Amino acid sequence: MNKSSDPIVMVRPVLPPLAELTDTLGQVLRSGVLTNDGARVRVFERMLSARLGIAELAVCGSGTTAIQLACGALGLTGEVIVPAAAFPAVSQAVRRAGCAPVAVEVEPTFLTLDPDAVAAAITPRTCAILAVHTFGCPADIDTLSAVAGKAGVPLLFDAATCWGIGYRDRPLLSYGDVSTLSLHAMKLTHSVEGGAVMSSVVPVADRVRRLRNFGAGKEGALAAGTNARMSELHAAVGAAVLAESDKEIAARIRVRDWYRAGLGHIDWLRMVPFRTGASPNVAAMAVRLAPDAPVNAPVLSAELVHHGVHSRAYFTGRYRPRGLGSAGPTPVADDLAERILCLPFWGGLTDPDVARVVDAIDRIGHRRAHRRERAIHRPA
Repeated sequence: MNKSSDPIVMVRPVLPPLAELTDTLGQVLRSGVLTNDGARVRVFERMLSARLGIAELAVCGSGTTAIQLACGALGLTGEVIVPAAAFPAVSQAVRRAGCAPVAVEVEPTFLTLDPDAVAAAITPRTCAILAVHTFGCPADIDTLSAVAGKAGVPLLFDAATCWGIGYRDRPLLSYGDVSTLSLHAMKLTHSVEGGAVMSSVVPVADRVRRLRNFGAGKEGALAAGTNARMSELHAAVGAAVLAESDKEIAARIRVRDWYRAGLGHIDWLRMVPFRTGASPNVAAMAVRLAPDAPVNAPVLSAELVHHGVHSRAYFTGRYRPRGLGSAGPTPVADDLAERILCLPFWGGLTDPDVARVVDAIDRIGHRRAHRRERAIHRPA
């Protein structure tokens, strides 16, 4: 619980009891095996596979390298369609894999790739579609799958934040030709730094394991290889944190309910909706500001800091990659920079913490609205 004077941060990493974690890390250090695809990495992979019911799974150094390795494992060359509104790691990883990312419009309700825009953007150079389950919300999987099938290209999902989210009674991570997961400390389950590549339909795990280890093999090193291994220390933390994830999921559902109740009276701000058929969103607390809101997302984020509340406007210029090719105008994605804000969201928040966040938003809105009203009626 935060004291009333303590900052409310975006997220606090899920961790097991310190004594347990210290003992676990001590065992790794005493073993003398710290990296190079050791036993704990393989154990962690099996644990993740068992929880998801996905046999083809390999971990790596980050969620960004997971995307890069997924592209390499599929042998992609050419242009990869990506959302125009996405964290820069998506297009950066595609570039590092030797492909060209092409930004395509997102649909306005769920903020995921617009299938019609994707279909219109397909060219002979298109080698894959990489959709993002934005803030944990499932993309339009069925329609995107149909578009990819018609074009004869694989459909990949960046499911970085999607641990603990189900869709139609199966893990969201199980969809697509390949899905990638982030295991960064800000995610619901994590290994401090890390990522994973998985597939329910394509045998990718062994290929990813080779690529993450410089591409080394009996016949020589693959050109697409890199050093993207997960250390034994990170895998040990990941296994310990995984045991805590169910408790964190339950806690985040409670926090989400508190936000829903608290934000209901603010008519210029709404929680970003979740697609029907998905389990509760335990990935992020994303809100959308109305076009006539008294403040935009970047300004609201900056002013919340003065109230001791951290937040993040992920689609602002700070996070928009430069030089990204586009298949055409993206007015919806462009508008999101002004309208979408992520609020603090983690299981340790209390009802009073959430009330403090809501009160700060309300106060800023009232002050800004009053300032706007005064400006309108100020004599020329």
